[in-house]
Amino acid sequence: VALFSSRGPDVRDFSFQDADVLKPDILAPGNLIWAAWAPNGIDEANFVGEGFAMVSGTSMAAPHIAGIAALVKQRYPHWSPAAIKSALMTTATTMDREDRPLQAQQYSKSEIMTLEQATPFDYGSGAVDPKAALDPGLILDASYQDYIRFLCSVPDVDPHEILNITSSACNATGGHPADLNSPSIAISHLEGTQTVKRTVTNVAESETYVITTRMSPEIALEASPPAMTVLSGASREMTVSLTVRSVTGGYSFGEILMKGNRGHKVRIPVVAAGFR
Repeated sequence: VALFSSRGPDVRDFSFQDADVLKPDILAPGNLIWAAWAPNGIDEANFVGEGFAMVSGTSMAAPHIAGIAALVKQRYPHWSPAAIKSALMTTATTMDREDRPLQAQQYSKSEIMTLEQATPFDYGSGAVDPKAALDPGLILDASYQDYIRFLCSVPDVDPHEILNITSSACNATGGHPADLNSPSIAISHLEGTQTVKRTVTNVAESETYVITTRMSPEIALEASPPAMTVLSGASREMTVSLTVRSVTGGYSFGEILMKGNRGHKVRIPVVAAGFR
């Protein structure tokens, strides 16, 4: 993960309080990309008059993701943006080409650049895998109304502002931002035990999935049921519980892995900060 890459945790507003949303979502190539360049651009004197340039930045990673999303949309024209996002995220990899954990460039306290093992705050779900994204097995979908409910659940949100922008009113049921059916789980202030649910939809042939969890020891992560059969086109619900075991003053990282008997793998990153 390049030094300039956008890192988490996400903040929910100008108060810079951590949000219950994992950011970034995903990692894509963005370093030294041979890219189209406007010949009349004056941003870089060395590239004036050139049609291509070697460019680095998140602006180079974004079109990679947009192009892969277009390929998924071409194969599945009726999928929602949330479904396409899910396909990219759940099939991403956290390992490099030599099957080692992804590394991230960081500045040490002495301002020397070092390499450290990357976390979801560096790569989100991982490095995008275009081929795998075209055959995700399961997707986690979300509708427009789901996002309205998500907005309304954000702490200290102004419901009148949401009404003015979306023309949709917030109901009185409340909820929690982590309840959004997204392909990641983030809880910035976990006290005791918190339970969230995720609904998966099978976009392939019927398949039986075994569900396992992995988490830093400070947080207990459990998923139920331990296995499920999801018929083609059908949806099943999974319950995820996070419990504080010990307080470290920082975030803990983990994942939910769903392995299908037809070869599909669906991975959901989990991050949480425990409090007493």
